[in-house]
Amino acid sequence: MNARNYTYLPIFLDLRGLKVLVIGGGTVGTKRALKFAELMSDVTVVSLDFSTDLQRAYEEKKIKLIKGDAKALINDNFLSQYHIIVTATSDRTLNSSICKVAKILGKLCNDPTNPEESNFIVPIYSIEDSIGVAVTTFGKSSLSSKFILQLIKERVLNDEVKKLVEVMGLVKDKMKSEVEDPRRRFSLYSLIFNDPKFRDYVSKNDIEHSIKRAEEIINGNKTD
Repeated sequence: MNARNYTYLPIFLDLRGLKVLVIGGGTVGTKRALKFAELMSDVTVVSLDFSTDLQRAYEEKKIKLIKGDAKALINDNFLSQYHIIVTATSDRTLNSSICKVAKILGKLCNDPTNPEESNFIVPIYSIEDSIGVAVTTFGKSSLSSKFILQLIKERVLNDEVKKLVEVMGLVKDKMKSEVEDPRRRFSLYSLIFNDPKFRDYVSKNDIEHSIKRAEEIINGNKTD
């Protein structure tokens, strides 16, 4: 494993309102731009040519398009306007040079074809029923990432696991209103989560008795 991989921190970002610059209007640039726009980012695409999907998104006022040569248009002042930059041109040297400048400016930059030049990676991910899972192979194989994610969804995220997450969320809300000390809350949270009776109720989709069992544990561990 590349030692640099250990410097990455998995993180879920709320992208609403963030200004995103995508350089390149081809297949990769289109995919990135539309995904960021879907997540309510303020997306601008710079390219000499734009895909049909990008043009449609522009007509629907979902993104902005700037037609021009990235080599001539993009400089420090231009890049400084954006929070996130994606370099997706067919010119690897240009992609690399833009990312280097962007990182010096303190921006997040992603070169989809060269993770070594990037300071963030867009993983293969899924968010369903309050469960978010992201997988990356650090540029080695996106097909493998998709395969791994599908295995997790099929073999781990079953209905019982989803119900457990839902009920533990209810328990957490309840404890916040009843237990002031954060350390005690965490201790009780662990006791409840690992309690066989509680887990049995959850497995039977019996939310009412799951919550009652949680209350029993909370009340049985109260201190004066």
